Amino acid sequence: MSARGERLVHSRAAAFGEDGVAAQFNQPSIATQRDVARQRVAVLSVHYARTGGFLQLGGAEKYACNVVDWLLKAGAFVHAAYNGDDIFGGVSVGGRGDRFTTERTQWLDESLSGDARLKPGVILDRMRWLRARKITTLVAIQQNGGGSFGASLVAGRLLGLRVVSAIRQEPIEPPLSTGKRWLGVIPSPEVWRRRLIWRRRIAQRCCDALIFNSRAVADAHHRAFAHDRSRERIIPNGEAPQVLRSARRPVSVASVGRVTEAKGADVLLDAFGRIAHAHPDATLTYFGEGPLATTLQERAGAMGLRSRVRFAGHAGDRDAMYSNVDVYVQPSRRESMSNSVVEAMARGIPCVVADVGGLPETVEHGRCGLVFKSGEADACAAAISRLLADSDECRRVGEAGRDKARIAFDLDAVRNATIEAIIG
Repeated sequence: MSARGERLVHSRAAAFGEDGVAAQFNQPSIATQRDVARQRVAVLSVHYARTGGFLQLGGAEKYACNVVDWLLKAGAFVHAAYNGDDIFGGVSVGGRGDRFTTERTQWLDESLSGDARLKPGVILDRMRWLRARKITTLVAIQQNGGGSFGASLVAGRLLGLRVVSAIRQEPIEPPLSTGKRWLGVIPSPEVWRRRLIWRRRIAQRCCDALIFNSRAVADAHHRAFAHDRSRERIIPNGEAPQVLRSARRPVSVASVGRVTEAKGADVLLDAFGRIAHAHPDATLTYFGEGPLATTLQERAGAMGLRSRVRFAGHAGDRDAMYSNVDVYVQPSRRESMSNSVVEAMARGIPCVVADVGGLPETVEHGRCGLVFKSGEADACAAAISRLLADSDECRRVGEAGRDKARIAFDLDAVRNATIEAIIG
């Protein structure tokens, strides 16, 4: 890694602090001590999560189910309005009685359009919908770089509701130019780009609270849309305490998530190819599905690694999946904060991550994991090889990661902070 890359890694990790963002909210929650029984919370979400006939629950789906479950247990009435697939069948039913209802609104299609544009007719329709259901608090769990729901947030503000937006992705930058020209010669002003930015700014300014899952995501949105910093709530992904595995010689490398370029699946295979000869017992497993799977399988065969690279598909049993993982790798080119990294850390598995989004905040370089420059297969290979070659360091890094996960990503603290941000 270059000297500049090393400085970037360490500065991004330092922003996280010794105890992580949990230091911001690791006190008993005020919201959980209140009577929230009169709160009627609408949770808006979008989930096109079905692949090959099976429902694939990723980070966004896990978060949506957690939010609904936490609000119900706090005593609120929850109306989950979703687009796409119904993912709420697994939400805890204990004691919820008639306080939980769902509705498939289909305001957003698979392109995630339909609610982002601030059309007066759409806003009025959303206002009528909210009034009819006697909603007091509106929570939008955003997709599409934080821009899925806009008209709904404006409608909630116009009705005087408490409005909260949960943003778990860095913004998707609109194109610099539409390519249009006046009279075929003069470049047209970037009206479309400015319109997209102002739509997002208006929607964010309608919110009482903006929940981000990492400081990097919050900073990226502030640079793009200049939201009110006082409304930020940095609440990471959480994980329950896990049993620390017995120490063993590390040989199994794995990654969890969609097998795509955005997740860096190709970078990981290239990195593994660079270390395969030096570590003849090492194996690589991809847990997940995606458009690159077939291509990477063929590449692994061409590299002479077909028997050592496995594509396991989606794994529903997380404990069983992690039980055979010695080194976890998240080589993403774009990532806000990875649930899988937190899950691996909580189990004492050392992590190697790219320096994008909130990953350097999650994994402190050299202490509870290793961070490499995104897209650089050589740097990724060096980090993986360092852990495979030194069982003691692998164990030390894994234990430090588990200690951090227990403090910084404590699930109870995350739940309390989330309820407090939503209820106000």
